[in-house]
Order: sequence, then structure tokens, then C-alpha cells
Amino acid sequence: MNQVVLTWSEAIKNKSFNSKSLFFVVMTLLVVYFLPHYFHSVIGPKPGILLNDPLHHLLPPQDHSWIIFGLIYCSLLITLQGIWDKPLSVLLGLKCYLIITLLRMMTMFVITLEPPDNIIPLHDPIVDVIAYGGVAFNKDLFFSGHLASLTLFALLEVRTVFKNIIIFNSVIIAGLILVQHVHYTIDLVAAPVFTMVVFYLLKKYSR
Repeated sequence: MNQVVLTWSEAIKNKSFNSKSLFFVVMTLLVVYFLPHYFHSVIGPKPGILLNDPLHHLLPPQDHSWIIFGLIYCSLLITLQGIWDKPLSVLLGLKCYLIITLLRMMTMFVITLEPPDNIIPLHDPIVDVIAYGGVAFNKDLFFSGHLASLTLFALLEVRTVFKNIIIFNSVIIAGLILVQHVHYTIDLVAAPVFTMVVFYLLKKYSR
């Protein structure tokens, strides 16, 4: 089956597209508004498990925050530039982001982990404000939101060269996050798996 291609001029005339877009935008805003309360009032006080990650023993903690942020937001801009004229891709990305965020909230509650030893906090100037209410929070662990986002960027990107750049950035970022002891290895391994399952299921069953 050929993939449906829709321009913005066609999309804004489509009632189904408009209603779905409005629904997912409103739901995403509500979830983002609730996130600081969820992290600080629900996950924060909840006892978690401190894992023994062998890779952390091999990698002395070092701060690479600026490199990580630079590569993440570079990848985001590449993806936005690639899909800005594709309304269905934008809607798919919004759907995936919302479901992945809800899925992370659930997995963090079910599998609550304590921050790794010798963690060097990763202060994201945007995420800290949006998700944490401007207060540092290091317990949003299983699974990694940053690596899940990067995986989503790579899946949305259809241009081979730019897709490979985002994948390369993701590998580098995963390594630097481990070096910074921000996440456990399992957080980083699980993120692409959950994201790919959500993406392909939505892509398969979305009309």
C-alpha cells in the first residue's frame, strides 16, 4: 500500500486530521503540565532499587552535559527540518511522544530505581523547566527519555544521510550518559526498544 502524502493546505481542510491533532496537542500539554508533580510527589518519595552497573565501575564519572545537549538539539532540529512539510509525520511524532511519555511514567512507577552512585546530574535547560518545574530531579530512570526521543527522531527521519547522523549522535550520547552515570545501562537499552514498538504499532494502525 502506498503511503498517503498530505500537504498542510489539505490537512487543515481535513476534519479528522484537525480533531486528532487538537486531541493529541491538548493531551500532551496536560501531561507535560502534570509531569513536575508526578516526578517530585509520586516518584521522588517512592523507594527505589539501587542497581550495580558493571559499566559504571569501568567508567569514572565525567561531565559531558554540553556535548550531550548539543547533539540532542542538533538531532531535534534536523528532524523538525525534515518533517515540517509533512503533516502526517508531525502528527505521528506527536502521538509517539505522548504515548512514550505516558509509558515512561508507568515504567518508572513499576520499576522505580534510585540514581546511580557518583551521578553527575544532567541539567537540560529545556527539560528541567518543562518536566521538573525548574527543580533538579535525578530519579526519572527507567527508561531514558533522552534516548527515547533520539530514537523517535531517527524513526521519523526518512533522509538516509540525516537518519545516519541521528543514529550516530544517539550512540555517542548513550556512551556519554553512561560516563556521566546519569542512567543505568538497562535504561539506555530499553529506551529504543519501547520507542520502536510504539512507533511501528502506531504507524501500522493509524489511518
